[in-house]
Amino acid sequence: MSSCHITDLPDGLLAHICSYLTPDSVCQLEKSCSQLKTKMNQIIIWKKQVESFPVAGIPFGDSSEATFRKCGLRVDYFNKRLLDFIVKKSERSGRDNPFRVAIVTKFTIDKMLGDVKSFVASELDGMLTDLKEANENVDIDEFYHHHLKTWRCSVLEQSDQQWNFECSDYVGKWMVHGDGIIPNRKVDSREFHSENDIVLEYYILHVNLMSDSENDDWSSGGDDNDDEEHRDTEQLK
Repeated sequence: MSSCHITDLPDGLLAHICSYLTPDSVCQLEKSCSQLKTKMNQIIIWKKQVESFPVAGIPFGDSSEATFRKCGLRVDYFNKRLLDFIVKKSERSGRDNPFRVAIVTKFTIDKMLGDVKSFVASELDGMLTDLKEANENVDIDEFYHHHLKTWRCSVLEQSDQQWNFECSDYVGKWMVHGDGIIPNRKVDSREFHSENDIVLEYYILHVNLMSDSENDDWSSGGDDNDDEEHRDTEQLK
């Protein structure tokens, strides 16, 4: 019995197979082989993935609950806004396969957000305990920033402010309204741009690190301003 490698499949059959995969699986499949990446550059494959949202069972695949916490409506607004913007922007600028650009950009950002969420769940508590013990008898300015961790993802366009805003806005919405990303403690975060990278940093002020209170519920993670939140709500009506 002869075997058939996936790269030998006709384009139509490959597209049909991809239609049964989730967007993250399609991205992983494309990365598995340079020859396959070329073969998968079909608009039909990636358009299907963009249209599949909300997607249950994958990280950041459905923002309905997060959107409800922000605007009081259960729709997949965070994903829809980012994907629609990138597709339309890429079409206007003549990019090859705008739907692929949208999916790859989203999942590049999602990888960073997933790493942040994993850090908060499994590493942050131990890091804060060790950091507090190490600085217990040290004379440090109360507003000193103790760096915790930095993440970055390369999705920005240096000459396109609107593109960069939409990518940063997507990060900010998940940071503030997503579950388990901003920790329920005195940890601060800041986001900034460095060339083509979105950079996200977690830190804690010395005064907050050394505080004996265990019940303070705040972080400076910074939501969209009131005008932006009003605009989001109006767009969802």
